[in-house]
Amino acid sequence: MSPSERRGPLERRYRRLLRLLPADHRTARGEELLGLLLDLDSGRTRPSLRQAVGVFGLALRLRLPGAASLLLTAFLVASSTEIVATAYQVSAGAITVSADSGFPIRNVTLALLMPALLRLAIAVAWILGARRTTLILCATLLAYSLATGGLLVIDLGVGVGLGAAAVWQWWPTQRPRVVLLATIPFAMMLWALSAAWNTYLSFGWLLSVTAVVALLGTIGGLLSPTKGRPARRSGFGCPTDK
Repeated sequence: MSPSERRGPLERRYRRLLRLLPADHRTARGEELLGLLLDLDSGRTRPSLRQAVGVFGLALRLRLPGAASLLLTAFLVASSTEIVATAYQVSAGAITVSADSGFPIRNVTLALLMPALLRLAIAVAWILGARRTTLILCATLLAYSLATGGLLVIDLGVGVGLGAAAVWQWWPTQRPRVVLLATIPFAMMLWALSAAWNTYLSFGWLLSVTAVVALLGTIGGLLSPTKGRPARRSGFGCPTDK
């Protein structure tokens, strides 16, 4: 078998393997990478284990930030809409809420509404790609929670997640934005149903709603006809805010 004949099946197998990479990376670097792999495995009819593992590792490294960003977005949506379940139970008389004598805000509705609105604003700003605004809103939420003595573990988790996203650049992608925005009222409906069914358990439903939002975001990204444009770089080597 001549080298050109061997190159045919090797090229076909490498093209199938390269489908593991994100579409935008395949468009920009796919042919270049294919040529390099064919040169490295010249004379073979199947990809070598070393090169196959290398392609798999590259695909994992390229897809990890997007997956982490999607999970963080889903968590933000789920945590920001949880107030619907609490409001439902309060209105139904299942739970009662009252301000302590030393609580800074006497109006209980206002005390519940302000952090809820801040959490929702954080989720919307993050989905829209307003990263600096998101971090400012998160700092405001943490400061408000500390000042009122209502700091929650979930708010700390949001702060840690957004801090990690800023350090490792897990920026939200553009393609599923409309889908993710649409999951906000859907998540509210799930929380209301959880309270109506008297099965409302905060942590369990938080994970469930997060999983559903992440799944819908993944489907929206796959079905989107447009490709996400790469973020512009600032002079500090980080993507610029919109």
